[in-house]
Amino acid sequence: MMEKKENTAKKVARGISKLLHPFIVLAVAVAIVAAEVSPSFAVWAKWTMAALIPAYLFPLAYMQTKLVIVTRSTGAQMTLRSFFRERPNELLLIACLFALPNILLLYSLSSPNALTATMVSVGLTALMVSLANRIYRVSIHLSMIISLAIPLMVIARISPLLIASIILLLGLARYYLGEHTPVQLLAGFLLGLVVTTGVFYCFGFLPVTF
Repeated sequence: MMEKKENTAKKVARGISKLLHPFIVLAVAVAIVAAEVSPSFAVWAKWTMAALIPAYLFPLAYMQTKLVIVTRSTGAQMTLRSFFRERPNELLLIACLFALPNILLLYSLSSPNALTATMVSVGLTALMVSLANRIYRVSIHLSMIISLAIPLMVIARISPLLIASIILLLGLARYYLGEHTPVQLLAGFLLGLVVTTGVFYCFGFLPVTF
């Protein structure tokens, strides 16, 4: 009975971890921020696609290509998760592919400040996390989620209590699955918080009164 309950709890934790994966939350957060700054559906679609397509296209294309090459050359069966977790240099390159094309495109299109600030904060957080993981393993999930949570609170005025509850739930799930220690989770949280707060302050969105 206890084993069954434990398996059920792990399934729930795994489901939470997957549902709140940064790549999934990114699409939701960007769509919400874009809706806040768009006067029409066409404009919303334009900015949402401009922000999301390069953010997904370049990193995913590189990861899939690299995994196929390594698998064929070594004969070893690897997953994306195992391959890139063990190679911090690859993680840094993926962060660059995620952040730089996206930010450059938005700047070239003169995107709304709120959307640009959001993607700069997310991209810079990704770069800082990849650098930090060369020294100490911090939670990528938590750092990226907080970098998306702050724009939702500041731009879309989503309740800080709701955001805090989601972040706590994700942290507990990652800890229960044995993915991170409390210190690693706290490090990821603080890194995302400091970077995103700094970016939003520089863009003039902070301080803000809820």
